[in-house]
Amino acid sequence: MEKLSPTEINSVVAYIGVHNGYLGDFSYASHAEFYPLYCGLDINPNDYKGTTRERFIKILIEADAYQQSKILRGVLKKYPLEYFEDRFEEGILSETEIKNKRKLYTKIEEWISQLEGNGLIKVNELKYDYEFVEKVLKQAEILINNHSAASAVDRVHTALHGYLKRICDEAGIVFEKGKPTIQEIFSKLKNEHPYFKVDNDPYFNEIIKSISRLLHNLNDIRNNRSFSHPNENILGEPEALFIINMSRAILNYVNSKIKTD
Repeated sequence: MEKLSPTEINSVVAYIGVHNGYLGDFSYASHAEFYPLYCGLDINPNDYKGTTRERFIKILIEADAYQQSKILRGVLKKYPLEYFEDRFEEGILSETEIKNKRKLYTKIEEWISQLEGNGLIKVNELKYDYEFVEKVLKQAEILINNHSAASAVDRVHTALHGYLKRICDEAGIVFEKGKPTIQEIFSKLKNEHPYFKVDNDPYFNEIIKSISRLLHNLNDIRNNRSFSHPNENILGEPEALFIINMSRAILNYVNSKIKTD
């Protein structure tokens, strides 16, 4: 599922409900608060024209799959099924209406599952069945889906760091100090691993050399722009997602090189 279809977006609107052109019990002010508070997204509906319903639809249409999954999670958080069950018990909703809400709730949960991860580069099957790395990658995906990409930067850094070190350990590569940095590990891997052969193309070699610099910057971002420490200046969502995908791409590339043995 790449993105929600117009029909599915209308179903989300129907789940929330519309009254006189207004979406649910949203005011213009509470609609503006919805995205940062319930979705973890920096979206301002006041940048759009129209009623709250019209603004909500426009925002959902323009959102990518990752953002759509976050908005749908926000919808279910603000309007859980219990909210409508209570309205049914109070006689505000009819039996037909509550049945429809239940069906739509189930569908929205399915759409969330289908949309989640669409913004992430898939990590291929790893050569070494390293339980620690697999657990950390899973933790990162949960953080991304339930909170934000920024909250997962530290986890992705840890996964990449851990797997590069495991590859070196399996190859018998020795480090002078007990806790080498991620860029030091990659440098050793690139130069000493028997199966890590780099193409002779000089342009591609320059890209490989730049990975060490990228990893150095990734280390700084992890320490100074993520939630690994009490930092005030946290990385923005687009930048965090880019860093995460870059890390996953490096993980895939390195894994593909050493899977040749």
